[in-house]
Amino acid sequence: MRSPKAFMITIGVFYFLNLVALWPQLFAPLLPTMYPDVDLRQGEPVFQLVLDAWLAVGLGLAAVGAVLLWGARKPQHYVGLIPVVIMIEFLFALWDLYSGLVSYEALWMSIVTVVIHLLIIGWAIAVLRGTSQAPAA
Repeated sequence: MRSPKAFMITIGVFYFLNLVALWPQLFAPLLPTMYPDVDLRQGEPVFQLVLDAWLAVGLGLAAVGAVLLWGARKPQHYVGLIPVVIMIEFLFALWDLYSGLVSYEALWMSIVTVVIHLLIIGWAIAVLRGTSQAPAA
C-alpha cells in the first residue's frame, strides 16, 4: 500500500478523528487515565486551560488533515505534504516519549502513541520511496 492517495486520505481522516477525540467534552474524562498521578483540578480554570491546549493540537492536526484530503485529489502534485506528516509525527513521537519518561503521562499510553507515530512515519517513508521509483507520467 504505497499509494500517496491512500496515505493522504487515511491520514487526513485520522487527523480529523484526532480533533473529534480531543474535543473537550469527549477528552475531559480521558485525562485522569492519561495522567493518573496528577491532580488535574477538574472544575477549575486550569483544567479548562489543559483541555483548550489539547483542542489546539486537534485543530492543528485537522488543518493538516484538510490539506491532505485536498491534496489527495491530485496526489502526484501534493506529494510534498508527506514530509510534513513525517515531521509532525516525529515531533509528536518525541513529545510522547518525553511525556511518558519524564512527565506524568501513563507510560502505557505513551508507548501506544509512539508506536502509532512510528507506523505512520514508516508508511510515509514507504510511500515516498514508492513515488520516487515510479516512472514519470
